[in-house]
Amino acid sequence: MDLGIELKGSKIILKWSKVRCDYYRVFLKKDEFFCECAKVYNDTQVRLSLVPFGDNECFVEAVRNGKIVGKTSKRQFKLDTIDVIPTSENEKDEKFYYSKYEGADGYRLYKSENEENFGGVKNSDAEFISVEKSQNTEYKIKPFKKGDNGREFLASSPVFKGGENIFKSTSMYKSLNFNMFLSWNFKGDADGFVVCTENSDMPVFETNDGLRHYFEITEFKGSTKFVVKSFVNTPDGRLYTAVSKPTGLGIRKYEKPDVSLIIPAYNAKDYIARSIDSALASDFANLEIVIVNDGSTDDTQKIIDWYAKNYDNVVSFQKENGGVADTRNFGIAEAKGEYIAFMDNDDLIRPDMISSLYKTIKENDCDVAIAPLYRINNNGYTIHCDLPFMENVPYDIDKYLEIMYTPGYYNCAIWNKLYKASKVKEHPLGKGLKYEDVSWTPCILSYAEKFCFLKTPFYEWDRKTRPETFGDVLAKQPEDQLFEHRKQAMLFFIQNGNPAKKEYLKTIAKRRLARYAKNSPNPAYQDMIGQIDAGKY
Repeated sequence: MDLGIELKGSKIILKWSKVRCDYYRVFLKKDEFFCECAKVYNDTQVRLSLVPFGDNECFVEAVRNGKIVGKTSKRQFKLDTIDVIPTSENEKDEKFYYSKYEGADGYRLYKSENEENFGGVKNSDAEFISVEKSQNTEYKIKPFKKGDNGREFLASSPVFKGGENIFKSTSMYKSLNFNMFLSWNFKGDADGFVVCTENSDMPVFETNDGLRHYFEITEFKGSTKFVVKSFVNTPDGRLYTAVSKPTGLGIRKYEKPDVSLIIPAYNAKDYIARSIDSALASDFANLEIVIVNDGSTDDTQKIIDWYAKNYDNVVSFQKENGGVADTRNFGIAEAKGEYIAFMDNDDLIRPDMISSLYKTIKENDCDVAIAPLYRINNNGYTIHCDLPFMENVPYDIDKYLEIMYTPGYYNCAIWNKLYKASKVKEHPLGKGLKYEDVSWTPCILSYAEKFCFLKTPFYEWDRKTRPETFGDVLAKQPEDQLFEHRKQAMLFFIQNGNPAKKEYLKTIAKRRLARYAKNSPNPAYQDMIGQIDAGKY
């Protein structure tokens, strides 16, 4: 087994080669002995916090049926900073745990007094420092030795903020087949979560996915309450950083459709319930969930019917099969909200997505609000659509059109945005087009006057649950057919976009075509770029 070590700020990330086993054990040297600090299932990496300052040594072993079936060599590494983990004690107090510095006589906490200066607050010779909770206050911690001339500081932590690692909200609702689901909105940095019943510390669920926010509950009564605990992995094992309030079965509140979330559904019986659950977990009360069944031939409609029967804000429609664009247009026509968002039937949204986008689009009086998104596959989470704009500030739409499809900003996702419904209803998606997102996103944005941006990813584009999408199927077509589909997508937004933005749209099309041309032997892409320059389109 190979073992790689990555130093990421004050954290250590260990990655190893995969072997057939039940789990992996991670060992770190402490006081001349190797101690197990983490057990990892279904993954080949782990992040460690609070690793001691200075020289360290580690290894990983694989275990199957109680026997060691693989082992990495021992690897040495050096850490030259102090790591700090804030933990929430209660609503008023928090503790700052810090990594050890061998030989230090104590640790001093500093608090920011202004943009340039930090003032000493208190000392500690324990493994943590307790303070009164203060949102967004900046701190740093320094180990020191006592000398004849006072304190001699040995190192320093990076600057960190107080008030981190908290559960902003938790919710629990009925799910399909009279099970329940629990959802949480965690603010902070976690390696994973544990779910327990209110009166027991025995986990009923645990995950090493630090971005997880959803758990389907079975075999418990509706009267049971649950708590969620966040944790980080440390040389001494798990350190719990926050505990949610006990959460019981709730009733979804809904008065009017301020926002309509449109979900096109087709043969999605294996995963659509999870997607609907994540939408129901939204902390935005007046969310209308519009689900349009595009002629499914499996039990998708039965699942949708169950949700429509049990939740007032779930609206169900059925239509003959016509493709994703036609299905979204059907939902757009039926949507009653002032704003519209989109979601696919195998993806997830985080609990605060709609409320966050709604708040910024209203405050800034914009036509569209945008945020990054997560792409999830077997290698974990990657962030897409992270744009170079300040948060919560209105921008002229030209600023976005200027960078669209430039290197690093290729993604044209339809789902990571909240749109003013009047704009969408006036300019629906093009029918019969295979690349419906590519064709429509530049088109609808060209009709916006202003947009605003948030830097937090809220949407989860899940390529793990259903690895092959319709786009993957398209990509396997013959080159000439593939070009024709892409050409029609380019022509749609050039010809149907805002005439006042036509030059922007032509430039966007040329950028996209140039990207296709890099990965295709078909000369038609360069030919079309020349035709656009010649004014044919």
